[in-house]
Amino acid sequence: MWIAIIAIFCAGIGNFAMHRAFVESDDPLVQQMVRPLAERAGPNITYVFEYLLLVGAMAIATRNWFTGLLLYGLYTIFNAMAFSWVMHRPR
Repeated sequence: MWIAIIAIFCAGIGNFAMHRAFVESDDPLVQQMVRPLAERAGPNITYVFEYLLLVGAMAIATRNWFTGLLLYGLYTIFNAMAFSWVMHRPR
């Protein structure tokens, strides 16, 4: 269980780094998605959502380590694919 929690935490650090790069990029697609939410709920609401996903995955891992690791691992993989696509697509 502890190894799964540590792995989820390390993946969470990577997810927060990718999220920060998304938010700070000047990409019009990202700004179009983030701006309406930031205007309604505040500029840091997306970080709160990211944190809740991390805490939720760690909570699931305390009950069933494989499920928590699998779900957060899939989220991390899809997040990395989206990050790669947005940062390397032609503008």
